[in-house]
Amino acid sequence: MLDFRIATFLQLCETRSYTKTAKILDITQPSVTQHIKYLQKKYNCKLFSYEGKTLHLTPEGEYLRRQAETMTKMSAKVIADLQRMSEKQAELRFGFPREFGEKAAAGIVTRLMASQSVHVVLETGSTDELLRRLENGQLDAVLCDKFCALPQLSSAPAVKIRFGCYAAKAYAASNPPLKRLLAKTLLLQEDGAGDRAVLDHLLHKKGISFNDFDTVTCSNSAAVLQNMAAADLGVLFGYAPAIEQQGLASVYYADLTEDRPLLFQFRKDGMETEECRAFFEAFRAAWAEWFAAVPE
Repeated sequence: MLDFRIATFLQLCETRSYTKTAKILDITQPSVTQHIKYLQKKYNCKLFSYEGKTLHLTPEGEYLRRQAETMTKMSAKVIADLQRMSEKQAELRFGFPREFGEKAAAGIVTRLMASQSVHVVLETGSTDELLRRLENGQLDAVLCDKFCALPQLSSAPAVKIRFGCYAAKAYAASNPPLKRLLAKTLLLQEDGAGDRAVLDHLLHKKGISFNDFDTVTCSNSAAVLQNMAAADLGVLFGYAPAIEQQGLASVYYADLTEDRPLLFQFRKDGMETEECRAFFEAFRAAWAEWFAAVPE
């Protein structure tokens, strides 16, 4: 759908070499030069410049690169959507942050797929990672605990989720005061995880930071952190659906425990349809059904 010369431009942005670009695209080097000259004439600006023997993008070239990458991704999405439409099968690429619980994700999406005509492709990752994929057009919607004020995105209320502190059952039963809690090791998720950002926000409101804990241990594995907490090697904060280790119990602190409203963040260019609104309603119903079936 895009001008074929844009592909040459993007390849040259990667290689910074007319010779390598020609070889990769299986065209002649003069053709590469001709494509770039055509684009420069069309947009009335210089896209590349040399510093010594090194090829660099001009500011205009960098702007075109960013826009061209977005257009290329959107073009691929349009083609894929049209193919799915011709096959009479709708597909929705949905991002579910792993910090909400992968077991919950599987249970909820299984219910969705059984009740929806739309084919749900589930992807998990950190909140920041999934929102980047949504912004780039690689996902259609993301469930998240933060609002993204981007012009191409919109949002809708989703569900509520409990966020709080969890520790080994014996330690939790002692109802430790906050001062005693700070003497423990804080078990933290990776950067970009929504629960880490929420905890940072709640602590900040109390004039506390991660550094006020005795020590801090980080991991990108929720299972590792939960096993450490169950062995009384530290405390962790997270969303209730993600707590799957049987040896853990909730420790209630009024200012550090919240029922947080989640949002559907979705692309305006493909999700503002009756079918997608129906998906959101079905997701809310599946969420409630799954939690009703999970034993306390």
